[in-house]
Amino acid sequence: MTGRAETDGVKTEGIRTNGIEIRYALSGTPGAPTVILSHGLAADLSMWEPQLEMLSQSFSVLCYDIRGHGGSSSTPGDYSLALLAQDVLALMDALGIAKAHYIGLSLGGMIGQYLGAWHGDRFESLTLCATTSDAPKASWHARVLEAREVGIAPLVNATVDRWITPAFQREQPELVEKMRAMVLGTSLDGYAGSAAAIRDMELSGVLNRIAVPTLVIAGEEDKSTPLPVLERIARSIPGAQWQAIPEAAHMPTMERPALCNPVIERFLLASSRNHSLR
Repeated sequence: MTGRAETDGVKTEGIRTNGIEIRYALSGTPGAPTVILSHGLAADLSMWEPQLEMLSQSFSVLCYDIRGHGGSSSTPGDYSLALLAQDVLALMDALGIAKAHYIGLSLGGMIGQYLGAWHGDRFESLTLCATTSDAPKASWHARVLEAREVGIAPLVNATVDRWITPAFQREQPELVEKMRAMVLGTSLDGYAGSAAAIRDMELSGVLNRIAVPTLVIAGEEDKSTPLPVLERIARSIPGAQWQAIPEAAHMPTMERPALCNPVIERFLLASSRNHSLR
């Protein structure tokens, strides 16, 4: 384990597992059920700051940086959802977490779908935000090639434009700068490798395997993973709940936390209560 650091007021630590150094932060209520937070492509664990206070009241909260993002080390080459999911399981094992709730946004939500389909026994619930179960392979292959050719910096503006609405960019310039810093903090191997995992994913056919309680959240103005995509995921997972967030694009948890947080909190508390009754 490495020394401690601090990101946006959250104390982070590092642990070596599954062949990489993973940066993570543990907060909240010790001994309470654990909630794992998994961010999107080109983001990092700091994107969950709007949810930490709410979640910490009833849960132990584990944020982490995906391989090659933020403070987690990268490996070269193409990644797969299986590899990124194994990073989560290895982190849980290293920290002694037998079972957890899982919240993932975009890439984090893809990892969550994989975990729910193939490792559902390790999870109490899934919350899948602004994500998809398949992707246009040609355009994502072009994204991989572009990243490896030009680097991360030229991709910043387009990435932030996808994440949030133009109105939010005008209203919250300081937060926009934090978002830009997240993108720039992503390693080239981490971005390109994870984009390859998105390109190669095939999740639509396994969604019916997910047997844990699932909540699906979409931003109504999200052009990257629009409402019909999230509605289809919700229909494909038995018993899944569904919530659209108005005036939000691809980062509804950052753009509209006042709308997202109560929905997430109710779902997690209900899932925890239902588990304790089993």
